[in-house]
Amino acid sequence: MYIDLTQESDSSGGQPRIKPSKSISSLAHRTLSSSIPLKRKSDRDSESTSVSSFTSAVQQQSNHVLFPKRKAHPYTPSPAPEFPGEISVVIPSPSAQLKREFDSAELITDSELTGLSEKYYPTDAHEKRASKGAYPAARKVNRAAFHLTIGNPGPFLTEKGRRPVREVLCESLVRKLHSIKGPAVTVAPGDEQLLARITSDFGFINEYKLRDGVVPIEKEFNGGCPCGIVCDPARCGCLSRELYSEERIIPYRRAKDNQRLMVLSPDFMSRTSMIYECNALCGCNEGCWNRVIEHGRTIRLEIFHTGSRGFGLRSPDFIRAGQFIDLYLGEVITTEKADEREKIANSRNAPSYLFSLDFLVNDEKIYVVDGCNFGAATRFINHSCNPNCRMFAVSRTHGDDYLYDLAFFALRDIPAGTELTFDYNPHMEKVNKPDPNAVPCLCGEANCRGQLWANERKKTK
Repeated sequence: MYIDLTQESDSSGGQPRIKPSKSISSLAHRTLSSSIPLKRKSDRDSESTSVSSFTSAVQQQSNHVLFPKRKAHPYTPSPAPEFPGEISVVIPSPSAQLKREFDSAELITDSELTGLSEKYYPTDAHEKRASKGAYPAARKVNRAAFHLTIGNPGPFLTEKGRRPVREVLCESLVRKLHSIKGPAVTVAPGDEQLLARITSDFGFINEYKLRDGVVPIEKEFNGGCPCGIVCDPARCGCLSRELYSEERIIPYRRAKDNQRLMVLSPDFMSRTSMIYECNALCGCNEGCWNRVIEHGRTIRLEIFHTGSRGFGLRSPDFIRAGQFIDLYLGEVITTEKADEREKIANSRNAPSYLFSLDFLVNDEKIYVVDGCNFGAATRFINHSCNPNCRMFAVSRTHGDDYLYDLAFFALRDIPAGTELTFDYNPHMEKVNKPDPNAVPCLCGEANCRGQLWANERKKTK
């Protein structure tokens, strides 16, 4: 058996077609004898004339039925298989299309046409392609010919239309201070550039920034008093009660020189108690006397440079004893995050601005306020062993023991322009010999303890 791929090749280069040697009806019932190989047309003997005539007649009839009559083309003869059952494949002669391609091909007679020829078989093709997309080589510059000037601004600062960086920082500081709600917060003349540089990465905010892990209590657990338009101090349900008594603790009273201004009572300033104020869920209106923190700051503030103690805070207004100054704000974070920040501050010998919200609870799940990167102007209040201000815990969401406000109140009358101070560690006792590892106290008061722990997390109780 053989397969002849040379029969009737299409002039257009198509696939060859095999002519059947039997009629369609006889192919299904007869098989060629392997002992009688097919021979060429010119080699047929006279003994097979009759058989050949019959076969030719049948083949012509089959060709007439299956294939249209076409002009004969020269073909490659198919040799007979040497062994019975052997399959032979004959490579067809080139078609007319292939012959045209051969005739139009260019003959290369270069003597270097070998497997090692870099002309036709380049081995550095990838390197050449990569070099086209590579960065240009650096120019060779004689560095010694250029003099380096230190201390003079470069073209970035002196280019026409560009302003100095210090001017841009000062404008940014002014915008930050204008974003603070309430009376103006300003900077002492001459200290703008230094404060602008220090607070370039500090943000002034008007409320807490709750970070990951800090979840306020749901509104369903908060409540308010059922008072009318004005709360009755003797019956207001927001006020806390005395221990073993039904008498309510009233934190505020009206100022003697201004009946519209509420200040802390002298009796309450001697206590260690939380202030419970009314909120939006109460029956009273916004003009209630027990909404001092909600009304906000009523005095102007000024940030100034103290010299050896860095920046401080003062007010150009007279401050009455018990008057609310401002809130201490910052990022509210978890204890775990506060521990990480405290370690970083200690390693850099930097001051700590952490306050633990541990007035009502004292466990590992308390929150901490960090005023290092975000906060209010009260971030600049310095320490004093004889302070004129004190921080009080204020609750406006009575059902939440973990989240409350930190408010500064004046302990006595403070003249205008006096620096505002509070005690970082009021429970610390005076020592005869300060610890060399402690931060020295520079308050200059007669009762100065000589040292303070500025890197230690502060408490609110």
